[in-house]
Amino acid sequence: MLRAALIWMLSALPLAAQEVEDRLQGAFDTWVSEQGAAGVLGAATRDDGAWQMPEEQPPGELASVSKSVTAICALALVDEGLLDWSDTVADRLGQGPQVTVAQLVTHSSGLVRDGTQAAMPLWLDRPTAAAGHNAQAVLDIVAARGTPQGTPGEYAYNNENYALLALIIEAASGQDYRVACWPRLGLDDGIDVSPRTAAFGPWGGIVADPESYLTFLHRHFGPGSQVWADPFALPHVEIGGGAYYGLGMVFRRFGDSYNFWHFGAQCFPGRLNAGSFAVMWEGKVSALALYESCVDWDTMFALDAALSRAVYAGGP
Repeated sequence: MLRAALIWMLSALPLAAQEVEDRLQGAFDTWVSEQGAAGVLGAATRDDGAWQMPEEQPPGELASVSKSVTAICALALVDEGLLDWSDTVADRLGQGPQVTVAQLVTHSSGLVRDGTQAAMPLWLDRPTAAAGHNAQAVLDIVAARGTPQGTPGEYAYNNENYALLALIIEAASGQDYRVACWPRLGLDDGIDVSPRTAAFGPWGGIVADPESYLTFLHRHFGPGSQVWADPFALPHVEIGGGAYYGLGMVFRRFGDSYNFWHFGAQCFPGRLNAGSFAVMWEGKVSALALYESCVDWDTMFALDAALSRAVYAGGP
């Protein structure tokens, strides 16, 4: 979910919104057909400060794109004074490591052994804990393991970070994860915890239709948002190639604006195969791709490249 292959190297955006949307749809249709899969793409374009939104489409699994919702919920609590980026897991939850909220949200906590990978197949389609997710079980795994084996401050993508972040959100707000986050973020009924992957909702178990998710993306990452004003003033960590992991999204400076993106994947062979790709180019064009397939990283990056070529007229 780190690399946006062509986002940084192409030229100016086309001016015609419909042209951009048609090119994006065509690129996605070709890519998803090559995978022999079904899928939907929602694309939006911004003109004179207003977003032209996609038509209504069915929801799909956001998978790891769900992390953007959890991260912005943490930001809301920080803004309210209920949480601080320097608060630690141990101090807030009474157990676990002395790693900070800022380190959790940027995957720079030093947690490198992802205990969720073995647990998630067991939790798929099964009842969750009373809180609506199984983040407490993740905390138990992390606490039993002891001191993180990685280097704090260095990027190492790990679902455990966002499981612990959800528990801290609940401790800080005094509310369950969904109750705390949905009203604060202004989320509509088109975004919800997945009935199938609810156990890992905060780090990968949210479903959304493209219009609803893109509305969230524009509001909290687009022009006029706190993140857009200066993502470098908020927790972030460099991951290479001029890209940074921030609040549940990867971003890169692009001239006087930014590009944001994130991939997601749910790979449970014979049970659930789903993928997602959320991206916003320069605060002018955005897209959410949802598809029923589990693909490798090169194939994900090929989707990124195809959509980027569709957006940037004159690209290769």
